[in-house]
Amino acid sequence: MDDFGRSSHLNEPLLAGTDDDDSDDAEFHDVHSSASSIVSSASKQQQPQLLLSNPSTSAAEAASTTSPHHHQSATTSFYGTASKLSTGALFPNTQGLVDAIPSTDEKPCLIFSDSDIYSAIAHICLLEKEAYNNSRNNSSINSDTIIFWRNAADRRQLPFHPTLFSVVHACKPLMRHEDAGMRILKKLSKGNDSNTNNSNDNLEIPVLLHENNIFREMGEEERARNGLSGLLLPRFIDESIGAKHILSGGDEDNNKNNRGGGVTSYNMNLFIQRHAALPNLFHSLLTSPSPTLRIDISTKLLNLLKMINADLQTFPSGPYLCGNQYTLADIYIFPIIERIVVVLSTYRNFWIPPSLTHLVHWYQVMCDRPAIRVATADRTEASMNTYCYEKESRNEYLLEVYECYALHEEEQFQRLNDEVGRAGVNVYREFLREEEEEGRDRMAICERGKRSSCQQCVIS
Repeated sequence: MDDFGRSSHLNEPLLAGTDDDDSDDAEFHDVHSSASSIVSSASKQQQPQLLLSNPSTSAAEAASTTSPHHHQSATTSFYGTASKLSTGALFPNTQGLVDAIPSTDEKPCLIFSDSDIYSAIAHICLLEKEAYNNSRNNSSINSDTIIFWRNAADRRQLPFHPTLFSVVHACKPLMRHEDAGMRILKKLSKGNDSNTNNSNDNLEIPVLLHENNIFREMGEEERARNGLSGLLLPRFIDESIGAKHILSGGDEDNNKNNRGGGVTSYNMNLFIQRHAALPNLFHSLLTSPSPTLRIDISTKLLNLLKMINADLQTFPSGPYLCGNQYTLADIYIFPIIERIVVVLSTYRNFWIPPSLTHLVHWYQVMCDRPAIRVATADRTEASMNTYCYEKESRNEYLLEVYECYALHEEEQFQRLNDEVGRAGVNVYREFLREEEEEGRDRMAICERGKRSSCQQCVIS
C-alpha cells in the first residue's frame, strides 16, 4: 500500500543483475546524506532574488525595435531576435505592470524551470561561468588559479547573485494560467512559427536570450532520439558567454600554452556520446507501467552507470571524466545522477551500488562545487511563487515533481492544473489526499455494514 492507501508498485524491488545485491548500501546513502547536508547548508545562506525586473531603455532603443524575421543576417539566430515588446523593454517604466526581463544587450537571460533536467544543465553552465569570474576577480590569473577553480577549492563565494546573467522562471504545467515566464515565451514565439514544424516547440524550455537573439534547446523529439549528445545551449554558453571554452578543456587566458585543449575537447565529446542514453533510461524506468519492462530498463541503466564508473578511472589525475579537467561531460550527467539518487531510490527502489566507488566519489565532488551547490539549493522565493508545487526542500521538491510520473498519472496532473492550477499549490496532491479520505470513508462504511449485516455492502 502506498501513502495514499492504494496498492502500488512504486517500491517493488528491481531484480537487475548486480554483484552488489547482497552488499550494504549504507556507504552511498552516507555520501548522499553528506551531499544533501551541503545543499541544505547552502540554502540557508541568502537566497538569490531571481525576480523579474524592468530595465531602463532609451527612446532611441525603443524606436529601433524590429520584427524577429525582418532583415536577418548571418549573425542572427535561426529563431530570430527578441523584440523589445516581448521582453518588456519597450515600456521600461511600467513598475511591474508589464512582464519584463533585464536587457539582453547587457547580459544573457535564461528562461527555465528549476526542476527540468535540460534547464539544469544550461543553468549550471552559466553558474560555472559566474563562479569562474568570481575566482578571477579574487586572485591573480595563473595556471594555479585555473586548477583552483576546476577543483572547486574556492568556496568563499557562492554565485547566489549572478552578475553575468539573469534568469526567469517558467512553469509549463500552468501554461493555461500563464505565469510571467510563460507569457514571455508566448510573446517570443509570435512570428517564429515558420522556423519550426510545431508551434508548441516554441514553448519548450530552456530558452536563452543573448544580445537579443533567441536560442532554443533542441525539441522534445530530438531529445528522445539523441539524448545528451545533441544539446545546443551548453556548447553555445561555453563558446559565447563569459570566459570562453573553459568548460571544454580550453583556457581563455592561456590558449597558446594549452596544447592539450583539443585532446580534452575530443575526450569530452566522446564521453558525452557514450553517456547520451542516461536521461532516456531514467525517464523510461520512472514512467514504464510494466514491472517486467522496468527490470530490463534497470539492468541497462545499471550497466551504463558501471560504464561511467569505469570512464572515471581513465584519467587518474583528477576526479572528473577528463581527469583534472572539469568539462561539459560532467555537467551533462550530473542532473540525471542527482535524480537517480533522489527520485529512483524512492519510487523505483533503484540506487547506485556502493561498489561504484569512483562514481560515488565523483558525485560527492560535484555536489561540493559552488555552482552545483547553488543549482541544487532549496527553492528560492521566485521558485515558490512560480511553480505548482509546495515543498521547499530540494529533495522533497524533486519527489513532488516526479510523483505523477511514477504513478503514471501525468494526464491527470495536467488536467487538474489546466482547470484549477495555481502557483504554490499542488492541486494533484490535493486530489490524492481527497481520494485517500474517500477511500477511508468507504472502508468505514463497510466495517459498519459488517457489524449490522447491511445488505448494500458486498462482503466476500
